[in-house]
Amino acid sequence: MFKVGDQFQVTIEKMANRGKGLGRINDQVVFVPYSAPKDVLTVKATKVNKNFIEADIVAILTPSDLRVTAPCPHFTECGGCHFQHLAYSTQVEIKDQLVKETLQRAIGTISETAFLPPVASPKEWNYRNRIQIHINKSAYGFVKRNSHTLIPIEDCKIAEPALNKALADIKTTPDLMKNEKIELLIDKNLQVHQRDLNSQGQPVLFSQVNRFANKLLVDLVAEKVVGYAPKAKIYDLYAGDGNFLIAMGKSLPKNELVGVELNSGLVNLGRKEIEQQKLKASYVQSSVEEYLETVSIKSEDTVVLDPPRTGCDPRAMMVLGSKPRNKIIYISCEPTTLARDLRLIKDTAQKWGLSFRLDSVQTLDMFPQTEHIETVAEFSIEKIDTSTTTH
Repeated sequence: MFKVGDQFQVTIEKMANRGKGLGRINDQVVFVPYSAPKDVLTVKATKVNKNFIEADIVAILTPSDLRVTAPCPHFTECGGCHFQHLAYSTQVEIKDQLVKETLQRAIGTISETAFLPPVASPKEWNYRNRIQIHINKSAYGFVKRNSHTLIPIEDCKIAEPALNKALADIKTTPDLMKNEKIELLIDKNLQVHQRDLNSQGQPVLFSQVNRFANKLLVDLVAEKVVGYAPKAKIYDLYAGDGNFLIAMGKSLPKNELVGVELNSGLVNLGRKEIEQQKLKASYVQSSVEEYLETVSIKSEDTVVLDPPRTGCDPRAMMVLGSKPRNKIIYISCEPTTLARDLRLIKDTAQKWGLSFRLDSVQTLDMFPQTEHIETVAEFSIEKIDTSTTTH
């Protein structure tokens, strides 16, 4: 039985979730961050569980041929990136495969034809438009992985150039250096803002983390909705400030769109945009689950879901799974919660004598160099045809 601190040799078989490689020692699973498939490593156990071991790399005995040199000197020390040691095309392939495996474990065998080719980010570096900076007296930067130790950093390889300029300028702004934690972000007008994250009442300044990939994502979802040629209402649940709602409203000016969002600041931003664009759309400020329990969405209506990383509230999934639905599009930034939600909606449909049909799954990489991935899943809830059943 291994204990924390023990060192041993392991060969990485494949990548697992959370950006970690998976190997085995004495039939026990070992998870190793910053590893690559076919690495032969000496590792040190950092956590020992009866089902698995977590370990850090001590030495790379035989490097995988998938490895490349990471450009950031802080890689493996800073906890922001997981995959800089892999070529970008390899990252996209690995994350796409992990989504497939995660969904199939949850809902069973999925036809290969349902999986569409993954979409890469237009930029693999300098894409982030929002970063959080920790400040300790005269030093600032990011925190070390699995700790609160500060790593002084003035240039982040995945942040947009304007943010890196603002990052380097923090030391020349005494007022900012008085804070413990700030956020640097670029708004929709490409203006840089600084926010003290320790104070209350800050204005809502929301943006997708990768505006370059976000445009691809919004276009992809809008095209799917338009291609479906919806005849009835379109519901954008977890609508935020209208990331998808605005695009769908422009593409389908004759359709009535309803955005549902709990955050009042985001609702206000969305309503202003709708008014400026003169779109046939409206907002409801409510939690999605409470909204779904008080309205009747028809089977011919189209539903778009874009929940946070924690996924949808179970009550929302059970409402959506209880009736036939012609088209639901679920945009997820966390494969495990997507898989959980799809399993719940499938099980709910079966309880009501309905059938869950997964039409397509497509990954889009919003977060290069990290383990995170965006997924767009299209599915429907159908009545079961019993006309050909024999007794």
